[in-house]
Amino acid sequence: MNLTQIADLRSAEIDAKVRDLDKRLEPLERLNDLRTRIAHIETLLATADERSTMFISQLSAMDSLLRVVEERSRTIDDLLRIVEERSRTLEYETRQGVLASNYQIDFLLKMYVETMSASRTFSDSVVFDAARLIELKTDFPIAYESNDHLSPDSTMEGVSRPTLFVQNCIAALGKDMHALDLGTGAAGIVYEFAMNGVLAVGIDGSDFCRRNKIGYWPLLGNNLFTCDITREFSFVDRDTNAVSQFDLVTMWEVLEHIEEEGLPSLFANVRKHLRDDGFFIGSVSFVEYNDPDGNPYHVTLKSWEWWEERFREFGLEVQAEHPFNEKWFPRGNGPRFQDFHNYERNSDEGRLFVARKAAR
Repeated sequence: MNLTQIADLRSAEIDAKVRDLDKRLEPLERLNDLRTRIAHIETLLATADERSTMFISQLSAMDSLLRVVEERSRTIDDLLRIVEERSRTLEYETRQGVLASNYQIDFLLKMYVETMSASRTFSDSVVFDAARLIELKTDFPIAYESNDHLSPDSTMEGVSRPTLFVQNCIAALGKDMHALDLGTGAAGIVYEFAMNGVLAVGIDGSDFCRRNKIGYWPLLGNNLFTCDITREFSFVDRDTNAVSQFDLVTMWEVLEHIEEEGLPSLFANVRKHLRDDGFFIGSVSFVEYNDPDGNPYHVTLKSWEWWEERFREFGLEVQAEHPFNEKWFPRGNGPRFQDFHNYERNSDEGRLFVARKAAR
């Protein structure tokens, strides 16, 4: 065997040993790789531990914050209870103040009415004795089924005397005008017309004000009448028995008190008693109004467009232009005594109207 062969043989043995050594080192390399991964995992665990500690700390802070919020919530609840109690007290005091004011107004009105009744200085004037000239004919003297008669709080409204409105009507229609107020209540408007020398009469569906001497009924016994205005009625001249007609027919916050089935006859009564060149003036409410037991006074709550269509249907035409100042109308210009709403500022609450007979 020559040297070359010997060298080749040794080289082959060395290669075999190197390969064997590489095989033996492979587990060590894997172990080192595993150690690296373990170290990385340990780093991740340490980070997770730090974050867990931070999270626990934050939870502790949140728990403290929740306790503070809970304490403040209890404080707010206590404050709300105090506010509610004080609100009830304020509401009670306000209600008592309103009742006291109404009592004083009622007391002064009764003093005035009784004093005027005792003096009787105006009793000879025909404007305070309309029954001398005209007579009301009806088969339905009371609106017995109306909630305004059954629960008559609403019938006591109408105490205020609308001086500016009355003077505006006299300026537009003349001193010799005649007026009819439907749903007159306490009859302040009828009395104001009479005090200005105008013959005026009023009708209410309930006799509550008459029986209990409410408002101006004690002074206007011959100018105020009762009947169901949704049934046929007629004012007739005592001498000729002809139907009496008026230059002005008014209805303040009354239309919404009328059931829909009563509207045709109501509007027929309006047309029958309105002169061809006369005016039908009033207001209509769009808001709920109930008696103390929750029964509605306002039984026909409709939009103005609906009401305007009813006017046209029953031969009345709403006037865009007219000689009256709507700011002086007795209702819908509040807030003030017995006039809570302002229809110019809040058109969704109601509407003022001026209408005339439509040409047929």
